[in-house]
Amino acid sequence: MIQTKNLAYTYPGELPIRFPDISCQVNEHALILGPSGTGKTTLLHLLGGLLTPSEGSITIGQTNVDQLKGFALDKFRGENIGIVFQKPHFIRSLTAVENLLLTQTLAGHKNDKAHALSLMDRLSIAGKANSLTYTMSIGEQQRLAIARALINKPAIILADEPSSALDDQNCTFMISLLQQVATEENANLIVVTHDSRIKNMIDKKINLS
Repeated sequence: MIQTKNLAYTYPGELPIRFPDISCQVNEHALILGPSGTGKTTLLHLLGGLLTPSEGSITIGQTNVDQLKGFALDKFRGENIGIVFQKPHFIRSLTAVENLLLTQTLAGHKNDKAHALSLMDRLSIAGKANSLTYTMSIGEQQRLAIARALINKPAIILADEPSSALDDQNCTFMISLLQQVATEENANLIVVTHDSRIKNMIDKKINLS
């Protein structure tokens, strides 16, 4: 469950960006929509604990995320939130599957290579498991980023323009897979997008203006 109230964020020297209140029940999926500059990615980063709100509150489950700091916030995020960034970044010296295992380690989980390879197989990149990530195509890296977001079975999956590097067929497949996995894990899926191809794939809309 996700709830926000009177949420705002202020960048230095700028007026506050204010967001509508959000209420998502367990296993409810939503799209964040709005023109450029309305704060879609900022809102996603607030929900993910990557930014601290200047005003308002964020509740995930029974936890007031806006009150967490330092190690407590890092631990909560690692255990409960999976994030697909708009531009994926990986440890260049590690292979694709090693990057997934590192994500498990950083969250304090035991490495489960079978689970990592299973995710990669579902995303049609199992053949790249032992490849260095910079040798992978942009689309393959985006799929690996999705696998990384899912590897710790989070309660919330946040995705920032996850279809931006994908063709029509793979776009539909990717969003459907995110929805399927989120449903299987009883997780919320929140997607930031301007991609008209997926606007009808998720019913709940959070419109920013």
